[in-house]
Amino acid sequence: MSLDISGLGHAIVDLQFKIDLPFLKILRKLNIEFGAMTLKDINGQQELLRYLEENSPNPLKACGGSATNSIIAASSFGSNCHYSCKVSNDELGRFYKKDLDTNNIQNNILPEDSINPSGQSIIMITPDAERTMCTCLGISETFSENDLDIQGIAESKYLLMEGYLVTSDSSFKACNKAIKVAKDNKTKIAFSLSDLNIVSAFHSRMMEIINSDLDIIFCNQSEALSLTKKNSFELALIDMQGLAKTTFITKGKMGASICDENKVHQIKGVKANAIDTNGAGDMFAGAVLHYLSQGFSAQEAAKFGCFAASKNVEFFGPRLPKQRFIDIINSY
Repeated sequence: MSLDISGLGHAIVDLQFKIDLPFLKILRKLNIEFGAMTLKDINGQQELLRYLEENSPNPLKACGGSATNSIIAASSFGSNCHYSCKVSNDELGRFYKKDLDTNNIQNNILPEDSINPSGQSIIMITPDAERTMCTCLGISETFSENDLDIQGIAESKYLLMEGYLVTSDSSFKACNKAIKVAKDNKTKIAFSLSDLNIVSAFHSRMMEIINSDLDIIFCNQSEALSLTKKNSFELALIDMQGLAKTTFITKGKMGASICDENKVHQIKGVKANAIDTNGAGDMFAGAVLHYLSQGFSAQEAAKFGCFAASKNVEFFGPRLPKQRFIDIINSY
């Protein structure tokens, strides 16, 4: 196969702000849940932006989205990657396309003239390194089967799909079509649950994807608890076994658990001075898929994933600079 990993997800441009704890009053006023992702329309998001620009006028900007972050990480480590998504022909959409091209991500993006804006996520980081997101999906919500690059999926060793895709009818159908294409071409399928609120609100759709015989699931502890509807992680682990051939569950500074059909393996965490946890799970998934695509075992891949994520949380911003990826490889 000519490609290592093909990604599928919402095209979201990230704007990242630092906020202090008193700003949480504004979040409550706007019905934005602290520590999670809240979906808003463009008007709701603009209202939040007005408050933020008064307090923190210079946000960091990068193309994002859960699967995008993972694909860029894998590409930065050396994997040959591809991405399918949808943007408008506006400033954000053109920025997104250029950013993917700059990061050597093959793509089929043709910015589309539309009344819907390109997707945008406002990411707010508090002093405790916790991240809160407010996302307007924009045109990415209309991502459909017609936007899939069938050849890109067929020529990849792995397909990575993000959980956010279950939030709209058209993108959910696109997921199911992508799964069929992957299976027909022996492309292994990885699915990231992406967000606690999405797992809870779209549980039946999540399970429909999971029940399609996945090779890999990525999630964190909270998402595992929500998916299994269990009140302890130990019970959730039992239920997670068998949902995919391999499931990687991140546990922050405690490392990760790997569930296969027969056993649970524990991977130790790597000590880090965390200042920004945004994107740590995406980094883990990208690092793991990079290692897997190069022929390493699941345990070896998870160890590298934990190491890469530990370096990610020590940097403030939506994405590590290129040199940081090189440093991770050289210091591992």
